[in-house]
Amino acid sequence: MNLKPNSILFIFSLLVFSYCSSKDETVADNPLEQLELEVVDSLMVDELVPLRLQDYSPEAGMYILFDSKSQNPFLVNEKGEILNKFDLKGEGPNGTGGNGAFGYKFLDKDRFVAQGAFTGYFIYDLQGNQIQKVANNATELWRISIYSNRTTFHPYVENGQDMMIGEEQNFFSNEESDYKTLGMDYYSKISSIYRYNLGTEENEILESFPESWEPRLNKRFVGPDLPFVALHDSKKKYALLPLVGNQVFIYEFQEGKPVLTADIKLSHPLRPESAPLFDVEAENPDSEYPKFTNVLFAGDYLIVSFSTKVPLSVMTELRAKSEEYYQLPEFKEAMKKYMKYYHIVVKDGKQIGIIDELPVHGGLEFLDGKGILYVNDNANPEEERDYNIFYKVKIKE
Repeated sequence: MNLKPNSILFIFSLLVFSYCSSKDETVADNPLEQLELEVVDSLMVDELVPLRLQDYSPEAGMYILFDSKSQNPFLVNEKGEILNKFDLKGEGPNGTGGNGAFGYKFLDKDRFVAQGAFTGYFIYDLQGNQIQKVANNATELWRISIYSNRTTFHPYVENGQDMMIGEEQNFFSNEESDYKTLGMDYYSKISSIYRYNLGTEENEILESFPESWEPRLNKRFVGPDLPFVALHDSKKKYALLPLVGNQVFIYEFQEGKPVLTADIKLSHPLRPESAPLFDVEAENPDSEYPKFTNVLFAGDYLIVSFSTKVPLSVMTELRAKSEEYYQLPEFKEAMKKYMKYYHIVVKDGKQIGIIDELPVHGGLEFLDGKGILYVNDNANPEEERDYNIFYKVKIKE
């Protein structure tokens, strides 16, 4: 068969186009691709006690670190030098109360906010002087969750107003939020997400379970777990993450109101397609279902984390040994063996890959506006040391 030169050129062009298109589609449309990570730097702080990274302000060039034992904050510059080490726990004029604080976050480049333990919110300048005390936006305490690796409140300034978006589990009493009575109505009536005006103390309860969330859409009750929220560093949008299911939702502030703009599907080989139904009659139901454990939102990236669980067969054996099974050395060994953390990465409104292994020892704790992942290797370091280190890790795309 004789082919003319133009025909040969046309076929060659088709082959090149086909190859490039196929390659591009494979890269772009593979949400389960294992993303490659590289360590680009580290933040080293000359302090003996283990610290947690709470927040970073590029405008101020500072980090807020948190000593969970003393419940006091450190202000550290970008070189890791300690600029201020505050003692804010107590009843003094600058104190957060006898129970201390759950965490600290920057409000702007000149101020930070402390979330007092049952005592409200406190605004400080960068010298540790208390500028303002703000009442709790929940009047009663029915339940509490304390996280070692995340904060539940996100202060920001909007049109000159000091605002905050976050999670609060005490807007509804035990009777009002009784899921056995409410059934599926739980998802439309109960919420823990709020927007709080720190100046006027006006509180707005926001949506927790969107109508397009699969369990609500299909009228499947999968449990009463309340969602997580994370504010983008632009302060113009936030991520809402129900702990069960496979979706994360993006809301943008439009004309002063949060508007749902994206419903993003999440997937991972270790996550089932749908969450199991919740046994409302079980007192302390064990489950192997891998609930989400964190959401970090900044820059171009959104990272959703989850952990695997101790198998039910192992839990049954442990419970048979002792009512205080959680104190058994076997339980600690089981946690170490079976509980592993995995991360799902979203960019530009879609999942672009997953992270099953970090390049360094430690846990993913923070994500800054440039998309740098901070890995904390201080709580359980591989080797004992007399300083703190936070590895800065970048996703290679």
